[in-house]
Amino acid sequence: MKLLTEAEAAQLMRCSREKIKCLRLSGNLPYVPGRPVLIDEADLLAMVEAAKAETMQKSSQRHLARPAEARRWAMQAVLLRRDRRKKD
Repeated sequence: MKLLTEAEAAQLMRCSREKIKCLRLSGNLPYVPGRPVLIDEADLLAMVEAAKAETMQKSSQRHLARPAEARRWAMQAVLLRRDRRKKD
């Protein structure tokens, strides 16, 4: 178990200390209270992995929805053209 300060965690994540603090205070990143506040490196890496998994899940859901939306749009376009031709 390797404990990191906020500054070390920020450096590892390539973000600001304020970002680490926001993650910590929002409950997304477990920490050991005190002076200095300590963050377990394993918890930090677990948070990153969870965020990656969530992003991948959202991305795959969007890709699955797009063909259905495209098909729906195409069908509507075809039906609208047919309706216009019948009117003329």
